[in-house]
Amino acid sequence: MDTFFASTSPDLGPIDPDWTIGALVEWLSEDSRQHDPALRGPLARIDAELAGARWTHSPSTVALIRSIADAVIGDPAIRRIRIRDLGSPDPTSTNTSTQERLLQLA
Repeated sequence: MDTFFASTSPDLGPIDPDWTIGALVEWLSEDSRQHDPALRGPLARIDAELAGARWTHSPSTVALIRSIADAVIGDPAIRRIRIRDLGSPDPTSTNTSTQERLLQLA
């Protein structure tokens, strides 16, 4: 059984690092993007930052989108985080839930 764990990389393909997670989820809601294999790598990196995801197999694009959406449902403050800021806690933020989650990712 192979373990898939994405590492941080600046290569996000068509995903703009200035987008918020909320904007990303909205962008991904278009049906044609949900099965785009080119998004799998960038989404795996984002999912790893958000959820520390460890997969026992290579997840599909749809599975990664669901995992990211689940993280947003679990902590709605994640919607406001910019993709470029994942893993970098904002010391001016007053949202301790988001700060704690980001600190766990570092």
